[in-house]
Amino acid sequence: MKAKSNKIKSKKNVVIGFVVAIIVALVGYCSFCLITNAADISRLKTESQELNTKYQQQLDENKKVKSILNSDDKDEYIEQKAREKGYVKDGEVVYYDISSSK
Repeated sequence: MKAKSNKIKSKKNVVIGFVVAIIVALVGYCSFCLITNAADISRLKTESQELNTKYQQQLDENKKVKSILNSDDKDEYIEQKAREKGYVKDGEVVYYDISSSK
């Protein structure tokens, strides 16, 4: 009778050990997921703030350009931007000062 009782206790211990191992594994996996998700959320919040800042700067720039284009300085502004990009007027000769050292 004791042998049967020891066998049953042994099987119960194996089952309990198996269940405990599964629970520990699940807790570990959930902890890992929680930590990685928290890191992702933090990274994405930072990225979102940077993008919102860039968006606001672009809106301000757009407002400035629209006000210039709606004013009398439109031609001067367009000419300035064209010169910044290296464009010249027809028949215009561009001279570069190569004597000065930078």
